[in-house]
Amino acid sequence: MLSILLAFFFTLASAIPADGQPLEKLQPDETGTIVIELETLRNHNGAILVSLYADDNGFPDEWEKAFRSEIVPITAELREIRLEDIPYGTYGLAVVHDENENMKLDTNFLGIPREGYGFSNNARGRFGPPRFADVLFTLDSHTHRLNITLNY
Repeated sequence: MLSILLAFFFTLASAIPADGQPLEKLQPDETGTIVIELETLRNHNGAILVSLYADDNGFPDEWEKAFRSEIVPITAELREIRLEDIPYGTYGLAVVHDENENMKLDTNFLGIPREGYGFSNNARGRFGPPRFADVLFTLDSHTHRLNITLNY
């Protein structure tokens, strides 16, 4: 019986670091919410495609390679989109107003977009999308707001 009690206390003591704080108190809350405030919706057709990238792999066209992707149906009341439980870190965001809901940014024969698009930091490219470095932002608080102006 004494050996069981000693084993229990040894296990309990190993869960408390030298400073006396339980382990769960040492782990900070490391997730937050990204609130995307949408500007300039041309109409209420279709959906908004949101792609959150943790690195430049697939940015901005391959939404399936994004850290998190969301498809949000457009309603007359839609003003913001919330991405919750995102680990603190550095990200880039691409947004598409997919008016015909075909899961891509439609372009004309010259490659010029026919649907709305936008990026974090409202970054713009010269002849194509902006560089990933230009869209980076850091989530390091419970809530991070991004105002995205869609370009048509």
